[in-house]
Amino acid sequence: MTTIHLYLVRHGQTKLNAASRLQGIYDSDLTRQGVRSAQRLARMLADVSFDGAYVSDLGRAQQTARIITALHPEIKKPTIDVGLREFNFGGLEGTKNLWIVQQVRQQLGLGTFLKLMLSKERFATLLWVFNSLDKTRTAETLVGVTNRISRTLRRISLYESKAANGDKNILIVSHGLVLSAFLYQLSPRELPTRLLKNTSVSRVDYTAGHFKLVNINVTPKKRA
Repeated sequence: MTTIHLYLVRHGQTKLNAASRLQGIYDSDLTRQGVRSAQRLARMLADVSFDGAYVSDLGRAQQTARIITALHPEIKKPTIDVGLREFNFGGLEGTKNLWIVQQVRQQLGLGTFLKLMLSKERFATLLWVFNSLDKTRTAETLVGVTNRISRTLRRISLYESKAANGDKNILIVSHGLVLSAFLYQLSPRELPTRLLKNTSVSRVDYTAGHFKLVNINVTPKKRA
């Protein structure tokens, strides 16, 4: 029975990440730190032979993928898949994270918010906050983003399974919130409170129509 090993990578730190601003379909280049971290991740994954790679259509993910694949000549060219793009924050794109916290404190009270964020429903709570604060009503919903990334990863896994003579290692370079949405439905309690770190890798195996979480939010050591 064929197993598809999905290596789910969040892109390196960007200028908007460093400025503590929400970044969904907005894009910005990797910082120097983001480039260095992506290089460390590439070295950490050096022993993995990839049979294919898929990347979001957004520039920061493609920049990260180029750094990783530079050490993986077996990957000829990653496939760009719009289904892997980041959560759409709607009218909140580019908003300061601090402003979000201030609004939540006013509406719920800090104690209530912290209690919710420490519960197993913390990810759902976070997306509810984004939707409630978005005056344009164009931000994605939890159901919407979860369905999108689940369909995308299932489609990729099915395609790779049909073309397989054995197990496969597939690189997926995407984004923090959209990958968190996928991992949240697999194992809510294992999703980190602060979600996935930049240049983290999480592994999910796909066998006979089912996904299984193997590890989550693994990052390269700084001296690597």
